[in-house]
Amino acid sequence: MRQNPSGFTLLELMIVVAVIAILAAIALPAYTNYRIRANESACLQETKSYANAALAAHYSNTTIPAPTVNACSAIDAFVDRSTPVEGTPQLPATRISRCEMDSATCSLN
Repeated sequence: MRQNPSGFTLLELMIVVAVIAILAAIALPAYTNYRIRANESACLQETKSYANAALAAHYSNTTIPAPTVNACSAIDAFVDRSTPVEGTPQLPATRISRCEMDSATCSLN
């Protein structure tokens, strides 16, 4: 009596490995770009939040708070309305968040 072979052949396993490698080659760069955009957006939001708090304290003649850093690796402290506040994002992001204090607008540079 002849038995039916069970299991996978070497060729089938090699095809599965090749498909997984192709999917990984597509997914990893997309994930890296996602991380960069997320880090830059989070730093921009954190810089804008600090700029708003600093302007509010400046106009109400109260103590200007020190910047708290979570999403950014560093945020410049408020000096005056003519000096922009800049936030440096954590790696792998590279674009700096810049808030113009006289117009209260922020952007990525």
